[in-house]
Amino acid sequence: MKLLLLTMGMGLVLVCTFQVKATGSVNDIDFNKLVGRWYPLFLASSDVGSNSAAFIHSIDVKADHLIFYFTLRRNGECSQVPVFAYKLENNKYRLRYPGNNILYLEDADPNEYLLIYTTNEMHGRESKGVELYSRQKGGALNQVIKSKFEEIYTSHGLEKENVVDLMKTDRCSRLLE
Repeated sequence: MKLLLLTMGMGLVLVCTFQVKATGSVNDIDFNKLVGRWYPLFLASSDVGSNSAAFIHSIDVKADHLIFYFTLRRNGECSQVPVFAYKLENNKYRLRYPGNNILYLEDADPNEYLLIYTTNEMHGRESKGVELYSRQKGGALNQVIKSKFEEIYTSHGLEKENVVDLMKTDRCSRLLE
């Protein structure tokens, strides 16, 4: 009986550890330090081949929410849109945008990089993505950060084949220069 309880307890510890790893925790980050310009580097998405995409180009902080300024690409056109994000818990935010949009701040060094995980549910269809941003244009990030990106998108069930190098393919980023 003790062995069974010990085994079940160890299993629960592993599940809880995976959950923390899958949703990250950036509780110790001062969100005011995230304010400013961000450059999109990589996207891993479940919605490959979509003709619409949104990427953060800057962040602002207001009293009870974050404001993500997105550059949207829809049907070949680029536009800029502010999207309000309201904190739900720890690193989890609900975006005020059509559909049910949740954004998780997975990992960040406010001076260097930002890793986010997003989910969107609209009309019974769910999509998810993991995005890596840099403070520097061209984003010469080290291998440890790229490995974190890979670890996070893999933990969310996204495939390497679905990773897009936004530095090479995102025409809208030129809009912000």
